[in-house]
Amino acid sequence: MKNKFYLVAFLFLAKVGVGQQSFSLKQAQDYAVEHNQKVLNADIDLKIAEKKVWETTAAGLPQISGAVKFQNFIDIPTSVLPANAFNPMAPKGELVGIKFGTKFNTNASLQVSQLLFSGNYLVGLQAAKAYTGLSQQLQDKSKQEIKRDIAEAYYTVLVLKENIITLDSTLKKVQDLHQITKILVENKVIESIHEYQLQLSVLKVGSAISKVNSQLEVSKSFLKMQMGMDLSSTLELSETFESIIANAVNNSEDKFSVSNNIDYQLLNTQLILNELSYKNTKANYLPSLAAFFSHQQNALRNDFDLFNGDKKWYPTTVWGLTLNVPIFSSGKRMSQVGQAKLEMKKTQNTIDQLSEGLKMQMIQAKASYSNAKATYETQLIAVDVAKKILSNTEIKYKEGVVSSMELTQVQNQLLQTQTELTSSSFELIKAKLAIDNLLNKFN
Repeated sequence: MKNKFYLVAFLFLAKVGVGQQSFSLKQAQDYAVEHNQKVLNADIDLKIAEKKVWETTAAGLPQISGAVKFQNFIDIPTSVLPANAFNPMAPKGELVGIKFGTKFNTNASLQVSQLLFSGNYLVGLQAAKAYTGLSQQLQDKSKQEIKRDIAEAYYTVLVLKENIITLDSTLKKVQDLHQITKILVENKVIESIHEYQLQLSVLKVGSAISKVNSQLEVSKSFLKMQMGMDLSSTLELSETFESIIANAVNNSEDKFSVSNNIDYQLLNTQLILNELSYKNTKANYLPSLAAFFSHQQNALRNDFDLFNGDKKWYPTTVWGLTLNVPIFSSGKRMSQVGQAKLEMKKTQNTIDQLSEGLKMQMIQAKASYSNAKATYETQLIAVDVAKKILSNTEIKYKEGVVSSMELTQVQNQLLQTQTELTSSSFELIKAKLAIDNLLNKFN
């Protein structure tokens, strides 16, 4: 029974992994959308906007409030009246103080109000809904940005891993030649300087591998942070360097539309909000009408017996309408309308500027991509040529025709062209990312 338990546990752990996960680019992007803090905050902002809509809507619905007021008059207010009102014999002009009221007063009230018409309220409802649309677009933008950032971080890790593979291959070749040279030196066929020269090359390549390994760890940690993963977890990438390069080289010519750009969409929503602000300031010229209803119960006592059911509470009930009519504001409302109109114009100018700017960005992105692709293809040929040169030089070295110094120079030449190929491949990937971002492919 115990063995069966261990078997089940082993199969389970083998299936889910122990703190280790493998992600394709799309899986990494989807994971980030669910766990990245920036995106999570954008989700919260959208929920806040949705609640703002109801907050605005509720302002035009019935409002009910209740209140209870208790007063204990230590000194009952005194009013003065002419004394001759009570005593005809009193001198003219003499006043007498009389206290009116009771020591304990309690008031319980219920008030209901209902907005019947308000231009500002109607515009406010439209603005609240437009604000929700803006929050939705900001959420979409956050998702697009994190997907783009994940793609760049993901590709960086793959490029560094490819760089390490290249360096490892170079190191193995240099180590093999070093061992052959060492044997030749021990047999006094060649001088020891040749061994030292190759030993130095081994150290240099080994140092370069250590440096790139450190960069790889940092890049993987950055990718995990962008994804919202625990930095202590192990992350593996399921895609290959060859697949992303093939995708970057075979770039499809999708049609570019400014209207698909999220920043362009955000500005158009901002223009809608500016138009609503303009309508709202114009609505300040309109009257507003509200209805109200109020009911009160008053207990007037000289003794503290407010809960005595045998004593009366005195009601007061009233309903009515309140009409507010704006008449004169010394030009304040006119100034507000003018400002709102100018804000609309300013936003429209920004939209026009962005539209032209995006078109220019696409022209530049395509030019950068063409240059990056040409450079990458040139570097592919350069690496192939450098490999042939090294192969011929190694043969000549073993035959004693060339020195270890010349061999090292050729090895360094190949390593340099391979490094430039890796760099050009990354530039090609970034150029492809820039086009994809403008084409809104991360939505």
